[in-house]
Amino acid sequence: MVKNLVRRDIREFDPYKTNQIPYKIKLDANESPFDLPEKIRQKVVDFFLKGPELNLYPDTESTELRKILASYWKVDSDNIVVGTGSDQLIQVIINVFVEKGDKVICPMPSFGMYKINTIIGGGTPVEVPLKREEDFEYDIDLFIETAKKEKAKVVFLCTPNNPTGGSIPKADIERIVKECPNTVIVVDEAYAEFSKESSVDLIFKYDNLIILRTFSKAYGLAGIRCGYSLSCIEMAEELSKVKPPYNISSLSQYIAILTFKEREIIDKQVEYLIEQREYLMRELKKIDKIHVYPSQANFICFEVPDASLVHKKLEAKGILVRSFGNAPVLGNCIRISVGSKEQNDILLKELSECLK
Repeated sequence: MVKNLVRRDIREFDPYKTNQIPYKIKLDANESPFDLPEKIRQKVVDFFLKGPELNLYPDTESTELRKILASYWKVDSDNIVVGTGSDQLIQVIINVFVEKGDKVICPMPSFGMYKINTIIGGGTPVEVPLKREEDFEYDIDLFIETAKKEKAKVVFLCTPNNPTGGSIPKADIERIVKECPNTVIVVDEAYAEFSKESSVDLIFKYDNLIILRTFSKAYGLAGIRCGYSLSCIEMAEELSKVKPPYNISSLSQYIAILTFKEREIIDKQVEYLIEQREYLMRELKKIDKIHVYPSQANFICFEVPDASLVHKKLEAKGILVRSFGNAPVLGNCIRISVGSKEQNDILLKELSECLK
């Protein structure tokens, strides 16, 4: 009965689920292996001891957080909109710009919420495949051609791309933005700290560009659900119209501010993870039956003969990784988060055993 009342276009949706099984090593969700630094933990404790006023609604404008972010990026606070992770901002963008039947260009494979939010918002996702035979590179000409042909309202670009790990050169991003002036170009930079590349400065040249950033990856704050967008002020004003009020809790805002102020600690953690990523890639290439795709993120995608079987074997050993099984374009691929040296060495040992 209930299913008959559900919209036809989402009846067959599968709810987003994550592994909730016991594990020894968790490398399946691109999370940081580093928890909150002790220095920040103590300040959070002090925050509660002094009375966090949780009986009151949080600052709906995330004023202090936006001010600190604006200072770092050398923009105005009004260029920034804060959301509960990039996910909410993707939904906000769809709600603002996409009407029923409008086309939205999504890379494939990439972050699934681009397509899901498009469908929920009444738009039509148009997937443009990445070139697997060329290490999942973006076909820039095809993206521009498709956007123009479909009269796309929005184009999503993910760099470094999740789950494949490759980046789009800044010149190519600018070319897409420039050649599609009547389309909103969204560049998801969730993993950009690990590639050390960004297109944020382009928001001063193009009013159809939105950059998404997050505290979930490099800052190790996936648990507080906080992300933000950077764009021209006019664009930010439009996004703010549909952003839910009080969307970021007082505690999340406070922790994000504290952590952003301690970027020296975060920068050292990022450098460590980049070193471990390069180490992992070198060692994975030494294992028979594995093809490793280049990565500039905090995860690595590689191909094995039977991803589902390898996934089950690792899971039985308490190691969680992300398997794509027989998924389109990603058949027999596995994605692993870059962990600590100890975690990575255990993974390499057990993976070698699984493939013998």
